[in-house]
Amino acid sequence: MAKLTMTTKPEKASVNNSGDKTVGVELYLDQITKAEPFTSIFTIKADVFEAIKADMKANGFDPSKPINVWRKPDGIRVLIDGYTRVRAAEELGLLRVTAYEKTFASEAEALAYSIHTQRDRRNLSDAELLRLIELVDQPQAGFNTAVASVEATDGRPHKTAEITADAIGTSRAKVERARAVLADPEEAAAVRRGEKTIHQAAQDAKARHLPVAKNSSAGSKRRHRSTAAMMIDEDALEEGHRSLLLLSALSARDPDESRRTLYRSAAGMVRRALKKTSV
Repeated sequence: MAKLTMTTKPEKASVNNSGDKTVGVELYLDQITKAEPFTSIFTIKADVFEAIKADMKANGFDPSKPINVWRKPDGIRVLIDGYTRVRAAEELGLLRVTAYEKTFASEAEALAYSIHTQRDRRNLSDAELLRLIELVDQPQAGFNTAVASVEATDGRPHKTAEITADAIGTSRAKVERARAVLADPEEAAAVRRGEKTIHQAAQDAKARHLPVAKNSSAGSKRRHRSTAAMMIDEDALEEGHRSLLLLSALSARDPDESRRTLYRSAAGMVRRALKKTSV
């Protein structure tokens, strides 16, 4: 059996899908299945949910913003994008929603598409990023290989971190720190509860496993300054990746060709700068 792997170009997965329907179809809510890992990729934020629910109560389900479902060969429709809207519809007692039906070769491909469609429009918390990295960086239930691309599974952690970062739209450094956090259950739990950032938890995990030398106050101060500088650098890298995602989205959606050209040019410069920091 061929290995099931996550594509790092999810937008191509949807374009190449001859089974996709470009026009939304109406589905009854009981025709839609909720399943892992899609149910827990992103959290439903209370303020966003209430705003969507209030609008839906006043105007009904907006057909211009369909949900996305994965129509499997057996006919089961798995919800991969639109959990907040579906929950609002359920609580309001609506019977039907508008949906795009997608086909994918595997669960990994559907997961890649789900992450791609949602990451650009969300301000992800570190808890959500940790969950995404955990999903993309480790084997899924029913899989015998990591979700990261097959070219990454050659024993080179540095390479897999780059591919995982590309898949979810973050920095390689963020992925490497998240791995350190996930290796420490206590720190991972703190990030999931929103008590620590990935940066803080990674540093605390590292400090816990480092031996404490006597009479090392000067060295401790130097390490403290170095840690702070590293965190500032990683914050800057993270903002760079967020800016790149925004510029890419603008270059694809802006109706003005001259502005799209400027966005693409700016995105190219940011991408080159980020590549230099990864060397």
